[in-house]
Amino acid sequence: PPPSHRPAMGRRVVPPPPPPGVLEVVTAYVVTHVDMAKLAVVTEMRKMTPGDKDTVIAGVFVLAMLLAQVTLVVLARFIARAVAGGPKEVEEPVSAQVAGLAWMMSAGITQPEKAEEEDDQDDIHTPVKIRPEDEAPDSPLGPPPTPFSPGGRQSVFYSKLTTHEHQRLREFRALLNKSAREDPTLLSTPALKRFANDATLCRYLRARDWNLKRAMKMLKASLQWRKVARPEAITWDDVRKEGEEGKQYLAGRDRHGRAVLIARPGRDGSREQASHVRFLIYTLEHATWSDTAEEDLPLGAHAEHTSEKLVVLINFTGWTLATAPPMKTARETLAILQEHYPERLAVAVCYNPPWIFAVFWKAISPFIDPSTYRKIRFVNPKREKEVRRMRQMFDMSCVDEDLGGDRSSAFDAHAFGDKMRVFDARKAAVLKAKARR
Repeated sequence: PPPSHRPAMGRRVVPPPPPPGVLEVVTAYVVTHVDMAKLAVVTEMRKMTPGDKDTVIAGVFVLAMLLAQVTLVVLARFIARAVAGGPKEVEEPVSAQVAGLAWMMSAGITQPEKAEEEDDQDDIHTPVKIRPEDEAPDSPLGPPPTPFSPGGRQSVFYSKLTTHEHQRLREFRALLNKSAREDPTLLSTPALKRFANDATLCRYLRARDWNLKRAMKMLKASLQWRKVARPEAITWDDVRKEGEEGKQYLAGRDRHGRAVLIARPGRDGSREQASHVRFLIYTLEHATWSDTAEEDLPLGAHAEHTSEKLVVLINFTGWTLATAPPMKTARETLAILQEHYPERLAVAVCYNPPWIFAVFWKAISPFIDPSTYRKIRFVNPKREKEVRRMRQMFDMSCVDEDLGGDRSSAFDAHAFGDKMRVFDARKAAVLKAKARR
């Protein structure tokens, strides 16, 4: 053996280590270059402006969302095939339908309480057993035998309902009275009783396709929410800090006579979820308030709903990811709009959203109910066709300048506060008179 490998007297020679394997070489190479890449990324990010950082974050977020959607689609197809007992033929459309529904469910884009649809099918054809004390007026073809709510009504009051819809309303009222006997807190205050008028009940029935069980579940949740939140008791002084920012206010009516609510998320400087949600509730109550709620006509599915509807015009001028509400606040806002103010939104117009808004929209859109999603429109002021449609909807003399209108965009917080205090006083007088009756 070579001299270097000859054993020395009384000494054990350790053989040299084997050359590194392929795995070790690749691992060392990857670790070294990953560390170099991290250092390069950190160095470059330190040189970036805040706008550049937003761009990078948005790009990464969009790529992550696309990857997550592809993963969900692949997983949904795998589950659909497993549930169906094996792969389907290409010409059969059932597998595609199942895969699509599975993807929608996994992404959270499902209609509320879809899982209960089979259990609720019998409800459509099975009338509720009505006790004599709960019974409502007969169909519009006959006279009212007993008082309805809040008092006896003539058949003309229900002229906007078909005979079938009127019968469903009678059954729904009977079901509500029965639930109120079992749980007296449902209608425990004059404000709750005033809220549960015939027009409100019809909105909940329309929102659930005149299905009694599903509509009753939705109405119960709203009554319990209103009992805790007490939206009718919120005043301008309670939300003045939020309101003086000018981020939400009513601005007259559109060409169809629907109330217009302008929202300016770019002016939102608050990060407090509770105050943000409280001001949203106050604004919605102002937009949907009626001094004579008991006289509001119950409307059927094919009636004109202009008097009940609300147009939301969202001005994204000045909006950035920094002013975007936290995801928890955005989800709670959607839940309040969809679950406790059903059949109120006519259309939501998103005016001039920046491209970075696509990141926020991608994250929040899975939580939007499909029926609400279809009512959302985007307007780019650089596209003449979209601007022309907006002018057809609104009287531009009542629209702010930064929304393409003729009115000044300046917000007078003092004048607006005085106006809202007058509204609070009128609302308090109506509620006080209701409590005395």
